[in-house]
Amino acid sequence: MQKPEIDLLIFDLDGTLAETRQDLANAVNYAMKQLDRPQLDLPAVTSYVGNGVNKLLERALQEFTPEEFEKARESFHEFYSAHLLDTTQLYPGMREVLEHYSSKKMAVLSNKSHPYTETIVEKLGIKSYFQVVLGSQPGMERKPSPLPIFDILQKLAVAPGRAAIIGDTASDIDAGKAAGIHTCAVSFGFRSAEELRFHQPDFLVRDALELKDIFA
Repeated sequence: MQKPEIDLLIFDLDGTLAETRQDLANAVNYAMKQLDRPQLDLPAVTSYVGNGVNKLLERALQEFTPEEFEKARESFHEFYSAHLLDTTQLYPGMREVLEHYSSKKMAVLSNKSHPYTETIVEKLGIKSYFQVVLGSQPGMERKPSPLPIFDILQKLAVAPGRAAIIGDTASDIDAGKAAGIHTCAVSFGFRSAEELRFHQPDFLVRDALELKDIFA
C-alpha cells in the first residue's frame, strides 16, 4: 500500500504515546478502597480505560449510588493528581517517532481531562512537538465523536484527507473514520490487535517504531 501523504498526525495519549496503566489502576484502587470495594487487577482496569474518568469509575464500581460515585470520583482525582507520573512513561521508540515526524503538524487528542493531559505531555518532555494538546473539557464531545478532530483540523488548517489519527482503542478509530481522516491503530497499548482489527483501521502496528514507515 502506498504511504498516504499527510500534513497532520493526531495522537491519543493513554496507551498510544504513553504507558499510563499502572498510575490509573492505582488511582482507581484508591477510590475503591475508600468505598470498601475489592481491589481490581491491572487487566481489569485496562479494559475499562478509554472513555474518560467517569466511565472508568462506572465500569469499576458497576453498582453505586450517586453519593458513592461522587466519593469515588473525588478520591480518584485526589490520588491521581498527586501520582500522575509515578510510573507513566513514553512507550519505547515513541520519542524517535515524534522526531521523525517533527516537520509535520502534530496534536494530542485525549479523553483524559485536559489538565491531566497537558501536565503529562509537558512532564514527559514532548510538548514542543505538538501545535495542539487537547484533553476532555466540560461541555466538549469526546472520541468517538469526530467533533474534537474537526476542531483540530480547523485550528491547524488541514484538510481531512491530509490528516491521520493514531490510537489504541475503538474510540480513536471510530472518531477518525467519522471525521474522514486516515486511521492507524496500535496494538502495544490497551487493546489487542484482534479487537482493533474489528474496527477496520487503515493501518495496524504492533511496535511504535513501525509508525515511522506508515506516512509520507
